[in-house]
Amino acid sequence: MAATDTPTLPTEGGGEIPLKSEFRESLSFLDILCANQFEGEQIESAEALKAESDFYKGAPPTWMNFYLGDINESSTAEEQATHHIKREGYKRLIKQIKFQLQADLSVTATKLLHQPGTGGTTLAMQVLWDLRKKLRCAVLIDPSCDKLVTGKPVQKDPLLDTRTIAKQVIQLFKEGGLNHQTTVLLLQDNEHTRYSLQESIIKEIAEQEINANIPVVIILKCKRMIFISDDHDDVSLCSELTTKEEGYFAAKEKHIQSHHREQPGRFHSFDIIRHNFDRGHVESIMCSNDGKEMIGYLKRNKSSHRTKLFAFIALICSYVPGSYLLQSVCESFHNNFCADDRGLSFEEIIQPFRQFIVTFSKQGGKYKCVRIAHPVLAHQFVELLADIGVKRSTATLKFLQYLCRKQIQPSLLQFFKDLLTKRERTADGKERFSRLIIDIENNEDISTCIVVLKNASETFKYDPFYPQSLARFYYSRTTDFGKAEEWALKAKERVPTNSFIADTLGQVHKNHLNKAIKRLKEKDILTIAEKAINAFKQEEDLAEKEVNNMLDENITKVFNNRGLFGYLQVAKIVHDSLTNLHPKWKDILTHAISSQQLTELLKNINLPKYKSVITDLKDGVHTKCEFFDSYLTYSDPMNSENEPPYLRPEIMDCYSKYTSLSSKEDAGPLQKLKEKRASTFPGLFSILNQNGKQSSLNEITELWKKLFQGMPEDEDVACNYILANIILSNEAEGVPLTDLKTILQRFMDEDMAKHHTPEFYLLVLLLFWPENVQGQNNINLNKYVGPMRQAFEKKYKIYLQSRELVPLFYLGRGAGLNKLVHKSKLDHIREQLKTSQTGRRSDGDMLKQTSIQDILLRVQGVSRDHKTFVCVAGQEIEVCPHKQASVPRPGVISFFLGFNISGLMAFNIRYSTEHQSKPVQPATSSKNDMVSDISRICDTCDLVKDSNHWTKVNPIVITEAGVRLHCHWNQRGQYECTASGLRWVCKSDVTLQYHYCNWTTYSPFLETLQYIQGGPLMDITIKSGQLEEIHLPHFACLSSNPSLKSEMRILHVEESGTSIEKVDEATCCHAKLLQPSFSPKGVLLRFGKYKVHCELMIYLSGHILRIYLFPSDPSLVEAVEKQEEKEKKSKRILVPRPEKSLKIKSWFSLENTCKAHVTPERIKLRSSNTTPSFFMIRLENLNTDIVLELKHEMEVVWKASIHKDHLFMQGESDVSYNYQGPTIPPVGFVEKHFATLIQYTKNVLPMADILFSQKIISNEQYSNIKAIKVDQQRTRELLDAVGFKGEKVEREFLKVLQTHNPNLIESLMMDS
Repeated sequence: MAATDTPTLPTEGGGEIPLKSEFRESLSFLDILCANQFEGEQIESAEALKAESDFYKGAPPTWMNFYLGDINESSTAEEQATHHIKREGYKRLIKQIKFQLQADLSVTATKLLHQPGTGGTTLAMQVLWDLRKKLRCAVLIDPSCDKLVTGKPVQKDPLLDTRTIAKQVIQLFKEGGLNHQTTVLLLQDNEHTRYSLQESIIKEIAEQEINANIPVVIILKCKRMIFISDDHDDVSLCSELTTKEEGYFAAKEKHIQSHHREQPGRFHSFDIIRHNFDRGHVESIMCSNDGKEMIGYLKRNKSSHRTKLFAFIALICSYVPGSYLLQSVCESFHNNFCADDRGLSFEEIIQPFRQFIVTFSKQGGKYKCVRIAHPVLAHQFVELLADIGVKRSTATLKFLQYLCRKQIQPSLLQFFKDLLTKRERTADGKERFSRLIIDIENNEDISTCIVVLKNASETFKYDPFYPQSLARFYYSRTTDFGKAEEWALKAKERVPTNSFIADTLGQVHKNHLNKAIKRLKEKDILTIAEKAINAFKQEEDLAEKEVNNMLDENITKVFNNRGLFGYLQVAKIVHDSLTNLHPKWKDILTHAISSQQLTELLKNINLPKYKSVITDLKDGVHTKCEFFDSYLTYSDPMNSENEPPYLRPEIMDCYSKYTSLSSKEDAGPLQKLKEKRASTFPGLFSILNQNGKQSSLNEITELWKKLFQGMPEDEDVACNYILANIILSNEAEGVPLTDLKTILQRFMDEDMAKHHTPEFYLLVLLLFWPENVQGQNNINLNKYVGPMRQAFEKKYKIYLQSRELVPLFYLGRGAGLNKLVHKSKLDHIREQLKTSQTGRRSDGDMLKQTSIQDILLRVQGVSRDHKTFVCVAGQEIEVCPHKQASVPRPGVISFFLGFNISGLMAFNIRYSTEHQSKPVQPATSSKNDMVSDISRICDTCDLVKDSNHWTKVNPIVITEAGVRLHCHWNQRGQYECTASGLRWVCKSDVTLQYHYCNWTTYSPFLETLQYIQGGPLMDITIKSGQLEEIHLPHFACLSSNPSLKSEMRILHVEESGTSIEKVDEATCCHAKLLQPSFSPKGVLLRFGKYKVHCELMIYLSGHILRIYLFPSDPSLVEAVEKQEEKEKKSKRILVPRPEKSLKIKSWFSLENTCKAHVTPERIKLRSSNTTPSFFMIRLENLNTDIVLELKHEMEVVWKASIHKDHLFMQGESDVSYNYQGPTIPPVGFVEKHFATLIQYTKNVLPMADILFSQKIISNEQYSNIKAIKVDQQRTRELLDAVGFKGEKVEREFLKVLQTHNPNLIESLMMDS
């Protein structure tokens, strides 16, 4: 087979670029699938037939299998199915990937869960094959997994590999340069899913400063699982075919029989799936000639090393699906024990079993691998071998004996570890031991399990997991706690710094205490308890060191909390056992008696040496319970499986045992709060999480009030009192917000160098967050956001860095304290989601629900440099995105704001498409209607040269120190700001901002040079990137005086002084500068009387009309707007601007049809950027139309009419002279926004009622829709019902959709 075409990679535009061999080889962790894989190659028929044959027998799929399927496709769909059997999950996977390609996420992932032998890897590779022309497809591999190692096996650091993989994936994305990049689709198959790759790729994107308009990477995680629960929403393949799939496999069987007649009945992998994994079919294989021949050999030679080799191959293929042995290892095993047969080839060694064993190549033929044809078949062989006397333990021990003397490849080390130590998850939770150890225990005996684990521990001398499993086996399956302790210590010796290994010693003592409790006396209980406590304390210290070391290296590490939890479990056992022996122990353990009394009491019962153990228990319990209060309140596990359901109840139970006093009479406020678990800041939150009753909240608030009145200077007490009132406000009226602010303000006014807690800063954000995003705030929140993050990093980060921080409050639509929406208010919706949908729903998922979005307030912000900021009350404040991948590029964004213990968090981030590289859609009645078209020419400028192809972009406007900044973040292109008309050209990503300056400072200088302002004076700052050109707006009408072009200049203001420079080109509305430097700049015109483009703005305040006339200068527009903001109930009336240019410094008068008095009689058209002059008219009667005429020397230069209805309009910020009604979306709208419509469409039943009455949907479709209970499924059914019925039906449906979902349609239309 010879290649004739150069390998290629796809590009975003549908093209292809060459894939250089050196580059391909440098990406050692990636098996790249080329866009033109096999194209131009001549594949021999024998080679093609073998590839098909190997696959049907049970070898893993290769890319050639999919290529052969493509070139063999027939014309009919039925015949095509015989070449491509695509399991039911195929369409859903493709749909998910296409949906992710439209998402504003730099890195996304989709999961495929599959049971062993169901074709999961084949399905995943099929998806990659079918998308290879559009996406850069690659499979993650481990280039060193099958290399033989000698000496001490080095434990690979997966984090190092992960970083390297992330870099290689980004290299693959970037190959070809900026204009040829396209998304990478990466298959992370089975054994590689243990790596946390997604986070590393996101970090790498930020480090390389990649800003992409498309997803950089989509990870397809293909995960093999023994048990797949229903509690997920991932694509899954189970050991059961659908009726349709059975039909496909039946048709395929006929195809195989006609093309592979020489091998009937030997395609075991295909046949097992074809017969729906039926055990009866597997038994029929055993009864075939091949099966009988093999069974006969095994019975006659059950002690032979061939049999034992076959037994071990069957064992690992049964218990470690996806595993294999290298052919070289099989040969070495045989030759090691069979001196007489050392000359046999591999084919001769496996000859008795050859029909059930498949061989295949890995990494381009570098390694030859061996496995059983199918996991179901392997399991049948294990049982068969056990029945004839070759037990599971025998096969394992024999192979361990071989491994003692030989080199071992890393993959086999991992297979062995999974075989003997991996604990699978089942419907009942995680197993205590590996499936093999459990089966040996059930089918052989406990002592054999111990022998196997001992041998493994001695064989793998440096691995701590085998002695750890053995220690666990001793303490859980026997009562030999001495042996359990011995092996736990051996495990600890092998890796002394690993806290998870150290946990085993504590578990040994805890289980000893728990199992022997009924026959132990006080002294014995305390002796064992002391051992357990010391072990768990050592584990806790190791856990602290682990995360601190990782933090120094900027690596995310899971904090091991088992030592703290183990301590609490031991404390609970001690409490229960001692109080059962004598009730007096209750007072001893809760410190209800004095220290002197305790000393005397312990002397009397001969336990004085245990005083410190006893007295330390209560404080230890409180300390660890306070830790878990913060740990569980402030964060959630990334994976719910990592937090057992018994964790919280057992912690609460232990806490109550050491907190509740026998006598309640003298309990003070703090003791009462402790008993209610409301004595700490996170403890107060737990009251809300448990849906505390109002009466209980009132009592708790009163208790904190008493404490605060007694300790008003205690910051922690003040914070808890404030939080109690905030929590109470969710249920009833409490202390006013202003009073709470006053309390907190006392501590805020202290020296900022003082280190406050994260809880303190959280309250600052909650209480002082502005209610009016456009208004001003009396404190600078940025002064508190940074210190809050530092306080969090100091106090909590090492414990919570691997967990998801919980938003304690969200910003809602209310006022005062009602603007704070506690997560408990949204939890009932989460519960509804759980009943209507499968899978764990994160906070981010929950916020996609329309019913929740109606409660919360969406805020505006920006992203740049892979950071996120919220723009509020003139401040730009950094926030943390809920998903870092959701800010893949600079731009204007909106999101929901959450408050967690580290600061602010942005959820449900959306890019505002009108700020990106797309044309801005003009609004019919927008406040900025005139401004967005500031550069529109007059009717005499048609012949003046102007450039086109400018992408209009809206700025984000923020206020800093009273200055309004207009900000833009753009990629390569040509842009025009809709607010000012400023234009720029950039060849790479650029971030710029500008604000208007006052010309007055420079007036004397300009007068001496005989210049006046010809447009806005703009202070432009480039935050990042570089501009090739800048085009400053001007208002001169060049058609009226062509000499203005040559006389036009630019004012250039620098620190060193002010200068005048020439323009490179003048167009009808702009002055062009090449390679500009930046400082305040503005266009200058020579003194004289010439014509300018003008604006006319009208405002109505009560009965007063104000009509402003001024040159088309956006800084003057801003000056008018600022002036009108001061007026009460001032409303803008939009009217057309003058179509003709007007002469500067000329006088103009205004007439009206109402004969109302106009003040002043005339105004002069000026160019200064102080507030422009205006006419004022008092209207006695608003119930009449009015016509206005602007005149210059009796000539009407502008005329407009205002309808009386517009004068009466109330409730809108602007009054429009032209409203056209709602816009019906265009045909194709449904297909384009299909996924979004399914997620967010409301009022589906009323829509169905109308469509049914119009006979657009049938009676059957209507009944189906009504029968569905879940909104998303109901919407999907409706869209399917109206789909593919032509444009007429779609238009009628869109009218109904617009009527019942106007806000959703408006949002999607704006994004289109």
